[in-house]
Amino acid sequence: MSIANLKEIFTKAIKYDYAVGAFNVHNLEFVEGVMRAADELFSPVIIAIAPISIDYAGLEPLAAITKIYAEHSNVPTVVHLDHGGDIETVRRSILLGFSSVMYDGSRYPIDENIKKTREVVKIAHDENVSVEGEIGIVGSFEELAGDEVSNEQLQKLYTRPEDAKRFVEETGVDALAVAVGTVHGMPMQKAQIDFQRLKEIHDAITVPLVFHGCTGLLNEDYQKAMGLGVKKFNIGTRLIIEFKEALQSAIERDEKTLFTCLKKGTEAVFEAVKDRIMVLKSADKA
Repeated sequence: MSIANLKEIFTKAIKYDYAVGAFNVHNLEFVEGVMRAADELFSPVIIAIAPISIDYAGLEPLAAITKIYAEHSNVPTVVHLDHGGDIETVRRSILLGFSSVMYDGSRYPIDENIKKTREVVKIAHDENVSVEGEIGIVGSFEELAGDEVSNEQLQKLYTRPEDAKRFVEETGVDALAVAVGTVHGMPMQKAQIDFQRLKEIHDAITVPLVFHGCTGLLNEDYQKAMGLGVKKFNIGTRLIIEFKEALQSAIERDEKTLFTCLKKGTEAVFEAVKDRIMVLKSADKA
């Protein structure tokens, strides 16, 4: 099946009331686990490649592996740059065949964020590549507080509905990542979502919303957020935890070969992605 972009994925998700998981991948084992799960459950899927993974494995190798799996899949697959921080990486990603890019200018003042994101939109849309932007800051669990994240800390970073409206209107993005309580890298389901603010943002704009840091979400929060316009949920930490624990367990059991251990990690990613697909109600929607 051909590689899809976010706009194509969202059209059906909005019509049939489900959301799509964006799963961060770091190597062959993660890509295989994610794609096996999507194929088995016949679910559309977004493969997300973030700067930390690019630093580890390289943009070109990750793009090549992901595209091969996507092109041989039976489900619509978005190859997505996650948290692209500079326009040069965006350009490289598009040249390598990514179908979607996120430009993250959330730490800039809003005027500069709009200016830079608008430039990315022009570059990407000329190549039929979708664009996700971000207003508000979805912080990191470690940098915010270590062992505990307070609502008071997070609220200072939350997206303001009026900023979201202006940003979408002036940039032309296809999706908007917002900050209303989720945190990158939270290892437990303890995020406290400001659903009133989410509703206000949803009412103010016309494009699908995106949640980052979704490992910290309770299952019922996924459902509630979906009803308030969130159609893309980024999931990364959950997969890393499951992969690491499976790999470590296999090593401790003294499995026969390295490849056996790695396959245990892939299997753990596969099961974790299947679980999230069911929560997002995207099974049998490809």
